[in-house]
Amino acid sequence: MLMTTTKRKAGAAMVGFAVAANIPFALLVDRFGYDDVLREPPLDVLRAFEAGGPELILIWLAFALCALAFLWVSAWTGDAVRAGGGRWPAWAATAGAASAVVQAAGLSRWVFVVPGLAERGLHGDAMSSAGAVAVYEALNQFAGVAIGEWLGQTLLAAWTLAMGLALVRGPLARGLWSRLLGAAALILAPLWIVGHVELLATSNPAFPDFQIAQWVFTGWLVWLLALGITWTVQGDAK
Repeated sequence: MLMTTTKRKAGAAMVGFAVAANIPFALLVDRFGYDDVLREPPLDVLRAFEAGGPELILIWLAFALCALAFLWVSAWTGDAVRAGGGRWPAWAATAGAASAVVQAAGLSRWVFVVPGLAERGLHGDAMSSAGAVAVYEALNQFAGVAIGEWLGQTLLAAWTLAMGLALVRGPLARGLWSRLLGAAALILAPLWIVGHVELLATSNPAFPDFQIAQWVFTGWLVWLLALGITWTVQGDAK
């Protein structure tokens, strides 16, 4: 009974996270041109941000809260793996929790810092505008690229790797479908790391710009949704 409860709870959390995270993401694509807009000149980005008004700030807040909600997905997944007799190492639990926190922190810049930068950059004098642009560029590169994307998603890739290993070996490796989900995780995790080379290209054009990280993340969400549905339906079924 414990296995049924923990596994289905973890599965429901995965499904809820995958669905919920796509709502603010879709709204950002529609109303802000995310994430192509981030490649535009800073003042154009700030102009598009200001045009979104308070509603856009709330969408960013919802996106950050969705990222933070992965704390529960990670914790409940670890409980389900252990309840099923599988091995869930401490580094996997730490990686999942840390990923949620750092990605939420990176996204929060759009809620608490960028609004002020947009005001100074678009409505201040020349010196104030130049300063706002410089701060925006530094903040976007550090909080966005380095913290949110590189560190946050690298930690998420580590969590995914642990999940893949748990699904292809040990008590959780039950049936072809579970093993296929595990194999998919083991493919996605290294692809994510390869895709992060494009993040280096944002600071040095000598690095290749693969442009695959967004596709890998989309594939990861589909994988998480499939695993969540499987666990929700399956429970402790053999």
